[in-house]
Order: sequence, then C-alpha cells, then structure tokens
Amino acid sequence: MTISWKQLNNLTTFFGDSFYIIDLAQFTRNYQNFLNAFQIIYPKSQIAYSYKTNYTPRLCQLAEEMKGYAEVVSGMEYELALRIGVAPERIIFNGPYKQKADFEQALLNNSIVNIDSAYEVQYICELSSQYPQKMIRVGIRCNFVIGTESPSRFGFDINNATFQTSINVLRNLPNCKIIGIHCHFLPPERSAEGYRKIAQQMINLALTKFAKDALEFIDLGGGFFSAMPTELQQQFSHSIPTFSEYGYAIASEFKRAFPDNKGPELILEPGISLTADTTKFVTKIIDIKTQGEHQIALAAASRYDIKPTLSDRNLPITVFPAPDSASQQGVFDIVGSTCMENDFLHHNYSGKLGVNDYIVFDNVGAYTNVLRPPFINFASPVLSIDAQENIEIIRRRETLNDIFSTYTF
Repeated sequence: MTISWKQLNNLTTFFGDSFYIIDLAQFTRNYQNFLNAFQIIYPKSQIAYSYKTNYTPRLCQLAEEMKGYAEVVSGMEYELALRIGVAPERIIFNGPYKQKADFEQALLNNSIVNIDSAYEVQYICELSSQYPQKMIRVGIRCNFVIGTESPSRFGFDINNATFQTSINVLRNLPNCKIIGIHCHFLPPERSAEGYRKIAQQMINLALTKFAKDALEFIDLGGGFFSAMPTELQQQFSHSIPTFSEYGYAIASEFKRAFPDNKGPELILEPGISLTADTTKFVTKIIDIKTQGEHQIALAAASRYDIKPTLSDRNLPITVFPAPDSASQQGVFDIVGSTCMENDFLHHNYSGKLGVNDYIVFDNVGAYTNVLRPPFINFASPVLSIDAQENIEIIRRRETLNDIFSTYTF
C-alpha cells in the first residue's frame, strides 16, 4: 500500500481518527528470516511464537501455518492456541503461575510444560498418582547468573538444593520424564555474544546434570531485538544485532556440541523480533496550541496506543500534511488525548505540523494491543491492507460492551 493523506482520510471515514495497519506478509518474512538464521547452521532449530508479545489471532495463525510452536504463559493464551487450532503437543506452556486446572489440562494433553517452581513439582506428583498409566513429560526452567545487575526471579536456581531435589523427585516418579530444559534471559544489551554465553551454559547443563535424561529440547527463550530503522537504532547506546548474528552466535554452539545433528531440538521464543516492525499506527492531529515556550500538537490517540511499556524513546514517524492545512514550522511535543500529564506520543518533533495532518508511527507491533489498558478511550481497530489495497478488519474498534460486559449494573 502506498500511503497518502487522501487514503488515510478515506480510512478514517470508516474506522475513526486512529487505527493500526498490520503487514501480515512482513510477519511471515520475519519468521522465515529468523528461523533460517538458525537452521542454516543447526537444522534442528524451531520457533515457538511468543503469544504474550502480540496475540492477534491472525499472527498466531500464521505461526501455526509455518509449523511453529505456540509459546504461552497463561491459561488464557493456552485456550487461544487451542481455538486457533494448534495441536496440544505443539504448545509450550511457560510462566511462573499456572493455575492447577490449566497445568493439568496441558500435561494430560501432551503439551510441553516448562515448570518454574517447586509447587509445580507437587502438582506433578499428584497427577502422577492420579493417572498412573499416563506418561508425564516436562521441561525445567533453569536460572543462573548471566552478568546482569540483578538476578532473574524465574525458574530454578541451578545452585540451590531445591533444583537437584526437584530433579530427583521427578526422576523417581515411575511415569514422569524430563524431556527438556528452558531459560529466558535478557543479556546485557541483548547482544549476540550474551546469548552465546547463555547457550553455552544450557548446553553444559544438558551434557552434565541432565545427561541421563536424553533431552529432546533445549529452549533458550526470547528477547531478541527486531530489525529497526536507523532513526530508532540511534537511540540505543549499543549496536543492534541482526538475526544472522543471533543465529550464528547460538546455533554455532549447538553445532559444535552436537555435530551429528542428533542432539536436542533448539527452541527459540521470539516475539518482538517477529512483530515490532509489522505494524504502523495512524492518528490525526486535532489541535495545535502554544503553552509557554512549547508547541503542543494534540493527537486523537494516547501513548498507550503506541508505547504501553511507557518507553521514552521516540518511534519513527511520518507526517502526511492535509491539503488545506495551515501548517506551522516549529518544534512540537505530540501529546495524547488522555488526562495524564505524561501522555506524550513523541517529544521534540521538528518540522511542520497542522490540524488534520496524519501521523504514522512505525514499529508498534510488539506489546501494544496486549498491554494497552482500557483507559479513557476505546482500543483502535487493526486493519490489514494488501498490495491490491484490499482491506481486512483484523480487529474492530472496541465498544462499551466490550469493556463493561463483565460488570454488574
């Protein structure tokens, strides 16, 4: 789609003054490029798409069509994966809190459950006794020092006695098998070298503490950077690794440890790297005013639509001026429509802006729709527009009933 002010204005007639445009083909390209970066070195690599990053069903369906796993961290996401049609054995259930009914459903369905704490070991003991004919297959999330300022709160500390005790309990159950190990860390600067060291640690664990378990997989989690435009990269104090650099750093360690390709499957759980650059957000400028020395441009949206993580980084933007716009040259703070003083969509935009101009924000595909609160405004619709400019409504605009149907009036 070639974007113009006229096209955006036509879309607002049907969909309102703000909306998302999602590029489904870009998600597919990202998925394939990320996976290829690993498989070209270690063929037994596979993606488990992180639902929590963006659980838009169309994206989850695309991941399923490309034969990936579904990585979920709640009963809600688990049910979504089943509704989409993911085979239960292709669902990986992570997270620190798994309700007992969800936990048991996943294990009895032969899903991959990576346990995070000792309370889950007790669940498994109870389930083992209740279903003696059922083989229970589990993974264990491992926690170790990776050089960050504070240790992770997730998983089993491999240097704590609870770790070995839990392993022994599981091994002594007659119908339980440890089939994999899992971790999820954000190394310093999310560097390729940081992930290499994590891979080395996990491989060492597999070959030592878990040698007798004949592991089927080693799951390194996610957190990888996405591809991003130069304007956004320049706001980081370090370089942004490419998919190829991540793939080479990690997969080379697996190839070295398992040169015959008969080792465990390498599972990656990317979310941001697959989704961030798939989505744009469109909003209209409603008003421009001067407050002291500041030029204020009011948008028909809020920061929660594009940065619900409340990052202070400016996302790349493109301005589409209205034909009859009385544009002003200056430095603008583009602000949102909520009542919060900190509702800034973009700081210090330098250029021309006018009422009825449209602003398109890039790189809003990760965590926006899953973290956006039902705060003051309805959530904007999500559209897909193909090369022939056919429009698909991926998600309609939220309504009052959507928000308040669970309340008692």
